[in-house]
Amino acid sequence: MPISNTDKLHLLRDLLQNQATENYMTTDEAAQIERLVSSLATDPSLQPVVQETLDLIQQKHQLNHEPFEQNDVEQWLNALSLE
Repeated sequence: MPISNTDKLHLLRDLLQNQATENYMTTDEAAQIERLVSSLATDPSLQPVVQETLDLIQQKHQLNHEPFEQNDVEQWLNALSLE
């Protein structure tokens, strides 16, 4: 059974929050974030600010497989909570 985009956004927020709290990201978490962002990026019904945030996450993730910067994660979590 496929999960809804709302559930995907919740999972993405949970993964980002966990990474922000621990300042650590496992290989599996990084792969899950990549899959979620790629899947959500194709949804035209998402608000523009959420779409822009997904693009930013994807760009940062492709450039660097280290944990994200704390400030970036906090901004993303705020933007994703608008959905």
